[in-house]
Amino acid sequence: MRHGKRHNILYDLQHGFRDKRSCESQLLGFIDDLVNWMQNGSQTDVIVMDFSKAFDKVSHYLLTQKLQRYGIQGNTNRWIQNWLSNRKQTVVLEGERSYTANVLSGVPQGSVLGPCLFLYYINDIPENVRSTVRLFADDTIMYITVGSTDDALRLQEDLNRLSKWEKTWQMAFHPDKCQVINICRRRQVLHHNYMLHGLSLNHVNSAKYLGVTLTHDLSWNKHINNISSKANNTLSFLKRNLQINNTNLKATAYQTLVRPQLEYASCVWDPYTKTNINRLEMIQRRAARYTLNRYNNTSSVTDMLQTLNWPTLESRRKTQRLLMMYKIHQGLVVLDNVDNRLTPSTRVLRTTHNQSYDVPYSRANYHQYSFIPRSVRDWNDLPGQVVAAPTLSQFRGRLLAHQAL
Repeated sequence: MRHGKRHNILYDLQHGFRDKRSCESQLLGFIDDLVNWMQNGSQTDVIVMDFSKAFDKVSHYLLTQKLQRYGIQGNTNRWIQNWLSNRKQTVVLEGERSYTANVLSGVPQGSVLGPCLFLYYINDIPENVRSTVRLFADDTIMYITVGSTDDALRLQEDLNRLSKWEKTWQMAFHPDKCQVINICRRRQVLHHNYMLHGLSLNHVNSAKYLGVTLTHDLSWNKHINNISSKANNTLSFLKRNLQINNTNLKATAYQTLVRPQLEYASCVWDPYTKTNINRLEMIQRRAARYTLNRYNNTSSVTDMLQTLNWPTLESRRKTQRLLMMYKIHQGLVVLDNVDNRLTPSTRVLRTTHNQSYDVPYSRANYHQYSFIPRSVRDWNDLPGQVVAAPTLSQFRGRLLAHQAL
């Protein structure tokens, strides 16, 4: 991995298994592309692609050839060949052992080296592709702005190139599980029948990518509906199966099993409408009643939240956005094309600090309340001593102290 970083080998938009990258960093760059293009009146066709048994299909011979090409040669390459060769597998069930089968392909999952080798194997997917390709391990999306049929044909040509790539490298996309979503808010949507392996890809109004539900208009209503339903089900499970008087244990159960479902990648979809904000808060308020076992209608839930020292989910999401801004500002997280997404402010104002950024111009709420414009406004409003914190932990401490004022 150090070799790949030192020689700038690994594809920049591959965010899986890599330092300073995550699902959230991938989603932030992707959604920022979409909201900017949508604000300009453009349509973006996104193809969410699905590999079939990706890790299991890696050819050992072709992998070592690729590693050779990327400069991993000599003893290291021979060591990897030896490590992959003559592997066998068997199944033991109730003391009975199956026959032994030779493992002819695939990187050993659960190993330290397996994910690294897989990244090298699929690293050249974007070569000769004109559309934007984003990778998170084997999760692949490809997208392009579409203003005419010619643009759609270019995306189809890129699909054809990926089809050639998979044949060359003995991988396989699953066309039945690939989806096309047209991202735009125009009345006239250009529909194109995209093909893979001779099959038409399914057009959908919403699709899940890296655990977040995207819709054609970039509304987060459906995602919030999904996570609210899932969190409510988990909370109901706790109420049925954890009927105890231990407040600390029930609070831990909520914070461990329910709240993370409401906060995964929240920097990406943090809602601004009262309806969605209240819908999420109601789940925490129900959890407070459960934790303290106070179901009387006259009991104040606000008092319960103060007793438990639970801040609102809205304030927690704002804190997470500002923590992400600090990480990006300090280079602790890689946000692709960051120089074009964040512009340091050249104007010195009495109300801002010297590490502020220009707030991008917004014509619509979906852009104004997306991560970068919204978080830049909040970042610029912070006191200079907060943003000047030398470490993330100190920034968190100063931020929480400032918010408590």
